[in-house]
Amino acid sequence: MNMMNVKTKRNIITTIFLAAGVVTLPGCFPIIATGVVQGVLVLGDRRPVSVSTIDRGLQLQIESSITKNFGEVAHVNVHVFNQKVLITGEASNPAIKEQIGAIAKAQSNAKTVFNELQVGAISSAGSRVSDSTLFTIIKTKFLATTDIPSNSMKIVVEAGRVYLLGLVTELEAKAAATVASSSSSSVKEVIKFFDIISEEEKARLDNPGKPESTSK
Repeated sequence: MNMMNVKTKRNIITTIFLAAGVVTLPGCFPIIATGVVQGVLVLGDRRPVSVSTIDRGLQLQIESSITKNFGEVAHVNVHVFNQKVLITGEASNPAIKEQIGAIAKAQSNAKTVFNELQVGAISSAGSRVSDSTLFTIIKTKFLATTDIPSNSMKIVVEAGRVYLLGLVTELEAKAAATVASSSSSSVKEVIKFFDIISEEEKARLDNPGKPESTSK
């Protein structure tokens, strides 16, 4: 359930849909409205389809396990890109944070788990709306920047912290971090969890049907 109910914001979101694919607003547990936002764009995704499928299944498995075991005791959001798992939200105490992280680490398809849960009070609705607004600002700026491959990235905003995941080159990673950090005074921190690829790998992934050149 989206929390963006202002007409102008809906228009911005619509533009993003048309220009670059699908934007997903994940839920907190149980899976309902939340302020944390992430962008998953299908067109031009550098991940193989098989990996994208694994990512989605992995996210659902972890969400289901956390919901079953913790219900309303924590506000948790799960994000997966290229089999890297990012957990954001709030846990009421360190023990719950560790238990939630352990659930993600127990999944065989999870290559890496970043447990970014904050220990403390559950975030307010106002804070989550602010995160949604900040996400829209950053996503719009990314789409307008040619050096940033938005289709191969995931943006997560939680409590003013911006997390970036994706398959990018060093230059693309630097450009994305710079644009995100300068996009709004509301950005508290930009945290990069990228998979860095070479320029050659970028060319191969961006042109999957093009035969590789061979030297004679």
